[in-house]
Amino acid sequence: MDSFSIVDAQGDVLHTADGRTLIDLFTAHGTVWLGHRHPDVRDALQRQLDKVWITGGYATPMVQEMRAAMNGFLPEGYLLASLASTGMEANEQALRIARTLTARNGAVGFAGAMHGKSFFTAALGWDNGDGLAIPQVHRVPCGRGVDEAQTLAEAGVRLRRGGIAAIFVEPVHATSFGWEGGPVFYQALSALAAQHGALLVYDEVLTGFHRTGPSFCFLQHGVRPDIIVFGKACGNGFPVAGVAVRDGIAIAPRMLLGSTFSNNALAAAAVKATLSCLRALEPEARVRAIESTVQQQLLPALAEGPIVLSGKGAMWILTFPTAEQAAACARAVLGAGVCIGFHNRQLRLLPPVTIAPANLRLACQKIAECCMLVS
Repeated sequence: MDSFSIVDAQGDVLHTADGRTLIDLFTAHGTVWLGHRHPDVRDALQRQLDKVWITGGYATPMVQEMRAAMNGFLPEGYLLASLASTGMEANEQALRIARTLTARNGAVGFAGAMHGKSFFTAALGWDNGDGLAIPQVHRVPCGRGVDEAQTLAEAGVRLRRGGIAAIFVEPVHATSFGWEGGPVFYQALSALAAQHGALLVYDEVLTGFHRTGPSFCFLQHGVRPDIIVFGKACGNGFPVAGVAVRDGIAIAPRMLLGSTFSNNALAAAAVKATLSCLRALEPEARVRAIESTVQQQLLPALAEGPIVLSGKGAMWILTFPTAEQAAACARAVLGAGVCIGFHNRQLRLLPPVTIAPANLRLACQKIAECCMLVS
């Protein structure tokens, strides 16, 4: 990829040191959900900077205000357990909750999912090829080319063997070609977990906060997970994530949810301001409009071609036949003035919910042109 330095960003555009302007469909891995330098989030952080930043777990008014705001945002029947610094840390916290509640150590994940890059969270989704393994972590095949019934059957085998504390689900595989099971798949998985006494954990770090339409993607699947993990968008770029639990799950000190930077007042201020702004935006309508524009602009250009578009809402993945084609398209898209995510054989589009419709149409037109050049 071309080397450049970003010196300024505002809303849905980036400005580089060499004078270029880029439409941002990358949004720093999907974190800047409200757009860059959002004034309400910036002002909330500035006000908190003038008060108290971090207290190491001692109570602050801002953390209490954030907690009330988050509990008001979460679907009915869920409460905030704790803030964390990253989605990876929040997934680790979810495992600690599940292990404590079930007195078991095992976990089941699905091949191709992304839950983080710690030893545990990485093992849930992929084999790093380094010979290291966690015996208690079991990865079930899934995705394109694997029948959902086969995936469910293998998950059932792992659960019947016992010792599983939790099943971790990434509802849309954002780094693995946009795979998503159907509602019946997730409902059957939820029933399996309940039958065998394992907790169902939905990792909504990328899909949460209306990215796919509703406040959380699991609402489209017709299930009620025991634990929700969230992050990225909830602080509009400020490093923060969190864990929510369903009613009836009691949080105990031995779950070890705290860490040095968790539950700090600055993070709480960013989250509270982000939630307030998001509520005022009518995000579901905006996300439907983004989805419609992406499909209208890209699907005709990709019709009957080798490039596959998958995703929903404001989260889209373009999968290419080869990594070389994907890299060539990514370079062309960047050269055309659009910033996107790029990994292996896929390009990922994560526009902010506040993107100007004209900018989204223009960006999609440029992407479509670049796809046709390399396909």
